[in-house]
Amino acid sequence: MGAGADTAGPGGRGSQAVRGTEPARGAELARWRELCAAYPDLSAQLAGFRSGRLDPDEFAAACSAAAEVYDPIVGAFLERCGASHSCGAGWDDLRHGETGGVGGSEAGSANEGALGGEAARAGEPGALAGARLGVKALIAVREAVPTGQSRVFDPAFSAGADAAVVARLRAAGAGIAGTTTMAEHAAGRPDPALDFPLPRNPWDLGCWPGGSSCGTAIGIALGLFPAGLGTDTSGSCRIPAAFCGITGLRPTHGALPVDGILPAAPSLDVVGPMARSARDCRLLFDIMRGGPGTASAAAGLPSAAAPEGRADGGPAGSSTADGGGTAAQAAGPAARTGDGAADRRIGVPAALLDDPRMAPAVAEAFREALRELETAGAILVEVPAPDIDAMIGLTLLVMVREMYDSHRATLGPRWHEYGRSFRRLAALGAFVDDAAYTAALAAGKRAGGALEALFAEAGLAALALPTWPQPAPPYTFAGGTPQDDWNLTAPVCITGHPALALPMGLVPEGSPGAGLPVSLQLIGARGGEDAILALGEAFQERTAHHLLVPVLDPGAAAPPVGDPDAGVGAGATEPTVGGDRRGSSGESAAQRLVDVLTAAGLPVDYDDCRTIIPLAAALSAPSASAPGASSQT
Repeated sequence: MGAGADTAGPGGRGSQAVRGTEPARGAELARWRELCAAYPDLSAQLAGFRSGRLDPDEFAAACSAAAEVYDPIVGAFLERCGASHSCGAGWDDLRHGETGGVGGSEAGSANEGALGGEAARAGEPGALAGARLGVKALIAVREAVPTGQSRVFDPAFSAGADAAVVARLRAAGAGIAGTTTMAEHAAGRPDPALDFPLPRNPWDLGCWPGGSSCGTAIGIALGLFPAGLGTDTSGSCRIPAAFCGITGLRPTHGALPVDGILPAAPSLDVVGPMARSARDCRLLFDIMRGGPGTASAAAGLPSAAAPEGRADGGPAGSSTADGGGTAAQAAGPAARTGDGAADRRIGVPAALLDDPRMAPAVAEAFREALRELETAGAILVEVPAPDIDAMIGLTLLVMVREMYDSHRATLGPRWHEYGRSFRRLAALGAFVDDAAYTAALAAGKRAGGALEALFAEAGLAALALPTWPQPAPPYTFAGGTPQDDWNLTAPVCITGHPALALPMGLVPEGSPGAGLPVSLQLIGARGGEDAILALGEAFQERTAHHLLVPVLDPGAAAPPVGDPDAGVGAGATEPTVGGDRRGSSGESAAQRLVDVLTAAGLPVDYDDCRTIIPLAAALSAPSASAPGASSQT
């Protein structure tokens, strides 16, 4: 499916460590691969910029040349900036003190890539100087109006201005590589009938890359840019991170400002960093929240060889030599927790692994990831599983109601300008009345309290789950809207907890989805981003899963995406206004659908209705759970 034949497995998938990638075509691609091999993540690149070993303009040009070749295949960008990093505060501007930002010291290699808590001193580049980031098209950047990859958007929304988190990153020296592709308005999957790029999974072009922050994950996975931003309403930073083999963080709800970001479901929406490594996610998250973090490594977990940027082996974004860290960082883990045990305790709801919806290959990779963490010094504690399905259902119910509210004014009048997947999910919100919505929010608050109690009673730093129970599915799906996925990222969205997705390997030969990435999810207590990031950093210091990259033939052609409505509901009776209401169970589901859509001023379209009916039934189920809950926003 486009992967290099020399390393491809079944289905044309292939991988190798970044350090071993061979050039695919031409001198420009060869140089790009050479630079990505030497500087595999953002932290290493920033260290190279500061030391002078890596020229930021050369690296930006190499990435741009690679994008010229690969972006038409994978559809990572909605809109690209130029080859130089002048889309943001440039290296030369920052070096000469023309732009203020969050600063770091250049006093030797031990401080390369360090974060500072205040504006850079004149003559010093910002902490992200030279970096170019991909930004999801839901998030405002001054170069482009956020459209949500839709024909229906407000051209005046944050026009000419950066979202608050983008402004903080830009003040630290970051440039913008471009806006990235996504599922329309952060829900469902892209409609192939619309005239937008179709984001593709770089590990298998016929598979879904995860959504809705698709393009950011794709670009990072391939090395078109080192890091970027996504949003996460019911999994959208973590699902594409899982399917594309990168790292993604959902922060605690409310931890970061969402000014300048188009709303999907405000009670659930967060913005989060996506990158190759946990240390990169920490670096971005620290700047996005306005200052350095409080943890640099998991307590008691031994460090691997020092990466470029830190002589002591710690993450490149957390040096304290220049005052960029905190007193707790400088004093070490014992200053934070005494013996450090609380930083190392990971709860494992082992019973979930026996659920038939969990792929055996994912369960085994998860067990191996836990063994790796335990060998590194983590303390594993078996805990009872939270009510995952009920929490998924609550997330779905709140999400569709708030999406409907956000688009209520335009959904009916511009119904056919929206893509099929999004409009069907948004229409579900019309089925959620005020009482059900208020009850779901209250139930989510109770579920969040129960989860916090579990963390406190078991003394946990994290709760571990697979990010997704299966490898990436095929791109085309019936009806344009997933209906039977088990979305393990959704439960913490209704509770507001942070979660980190980390690569944990590839599906082995002989298993369904062989050669595709699988992912570990670490859930933290509210405000516990530092703890899960520290555990993620420790895991990645001992493993190389996050350094695997897809090997994609530059001449590959993506297979066509079929019509999602083809063959759906064949033989079904078309619902009609005023139809027969009689039946063994009273009013038919089809007639109720017609009544609800008509009352909401939405069109009664046969193809839409036959997909919405089972989703609406799921909302009415006692737990409002799994079917349709994988909208991936």
